[in-house]
Amino acid sequence: RARSMRTLWRILKEEGDILIFPEGTFNETGKPLKEFHNGAFSLAINTQTPILPVIFPDTVHRWHYSGWWKWWPGPNRAIILPPVPVTDLTLDDLPALKQRIFDIMWEELSKYPYPA
Repeated sequence: RARSMRTLWRILKEEGDILIFPEGTFNETGKPLKEFHNGAFSLAINTQTPILPVIFPDTVHRWHYSGWWKWWPGPNRAIILPPVPVTDLTLDDLPALKQRIFDIMWEELSKYPYPA
């Protein structure tokens, strides 16, 4: 895990952007979002890199956790939300930042139908 974080740090500082799925696994909760892990947020704070939330509202209809080997045809939109700055945040701010991003993504996802 430490080696991965060092690699991600280097990529952010020297090479470009990265995409992290903060849930860390398939969402099997029946809700649009699962609880986030800390890694992406601590990396953003430590490197002072803004977070760009992106949601994929159609994924649950195209690649559902109940059959990870099954794919269904159809559109799969990516909705890019406004960036969230982390300027001057510290690791003490991590829980609040994580909740803020979760709330932003949850609010946007609530605009799209989710299977019961």
